[in-house]
Amino acid sequence: MADETPVAAPTPETKDEATMTSELVERLHFFFSNANLRQDKWMRNEMKENGCITLDQLLKFQTIKSISTDKTLLVKAAAELTDEITCDAEKEELRRVVPFDWETMGDGSHLSLCCKNVPLTEEEKSEGEKAFYGTKHEYDVTRDEMKALFEPYGKVGIVKLRFGRKEGKAYPLGIAIIEFENEEGMAKASAELLPKEGEESAAKSLEIKGNKLTFEKVMPMKCFQHKSKRARDDDKDKQEEEEEEETKFEPVKVEMVKGCVIALTGLSDETCDRESIREAVSDILKVTKDIKTSGLYVDYTRGATSGNLRLTESKPEEMKELVSKLNDGTVLIANAKVGSAKMLEGEEEVAYWKGFEEFLNNRKKADLEEKRQKKKQKRFSGKGRGGGRRRQ
Repeated sequence: MADETPVAAPTPETKDEATMTSELVERLHFFFSNANLRQDKWMRNEMKENGCITLDQLLKFQTIKSISTDKTLLVKAAAELTDEITCDAEKEELRRVVPFDWETMGDGSHLSLCCKNVPLTEEEKSEGEKAFYGTKHEYDVTRDEMKALFEPYGKVGIVKLRFGRKEGKAYPLGIAIIEFENEEGMAKASAELLPKEGEESAAKSLEIKGNKLTFEKVMPMKCFQHKSKRARDDDKDKQEEEEEEETKFEPVKVEMVKGCVIALTGLSDETCDRESIREAVSDILKVTKDIKTSGLYVDYTRGATSGNLRLTESKPEEMKELVSKLNDGTVLIANAKVGSAKMLEGEEEVAYWKGFEEFLNNRKKADLEEKRQKKKQKRFSGKGRGGGRRRQ
């Protein structure tokens, strides 16, 4: 009977030198490629400022150090890419043979297809999550699987799986950008997968995991449209800087107002909500029950057992009376006595306001990130459009 004991996957310690060198060649080819440099601003800046990437820098790349941390193997791998990379072994520096510039290399749209209806997984989620994100929220394919699907047309430079963002959380759009390394591969794929002028369907269709894929051309980025001669690297950097400036984060500063916060514990995680808290405390605090005009903020998340009451101005007598009545059970919240109520003072009060400021800043960051993602999506989500960049 044959031995059915599973064979462990090779590790950097068990792989032979030839295998590791071959894998490093593939990684170096990718990192120094036009496809990667179009989306890797850090590498572009390093090579623009210093003209090279050092071996020490490369060994910090996760997919390189997972193969080997031996510099001599990196040098050996670079020696197999003499048409693309030059290596100074003494200085431990790698350079591109042809320097990258936007004027020559373009934005990659002329080598790219926008692929839609990419398979997504369905996972168990709450009703609220389904309403917010939909039922599908992970890609059911890998970049390598998508790459293999298109390799028959030509060498694929990069596959970018597109994501949107809501409230700081990423979700898949079911879109992939396939960028070929050369025009020959793009031409072959376009001839079969894009409908010819005057025709409704393409010569061939592609499927993956039961999904029939649809294709569109990727439109050039704005700084590459309707221009004949210019330094596109400057335009490109300017566009990126403008986008970053528009979404520049400026932190919220909250000024602490002393004697305005009451901390509550022992709230019912089943029946308590903001409305029941507001209903129970408003009369004693002598504020209206209207959220916008009351000056009372209820910091509480449904299902929690603790929360806070925050007034815009201190009302010491009313607050002391409320705390006393909550603690002796005279005032109930959601028909239940609270565990404890107290006015925050000293370090506890400072900690509350610091936490409140942090909450506001995290929410602002999430809002800015969502706006930034929406701007990026416009490059490829409109009619007949595709594109955009995302680091792989």
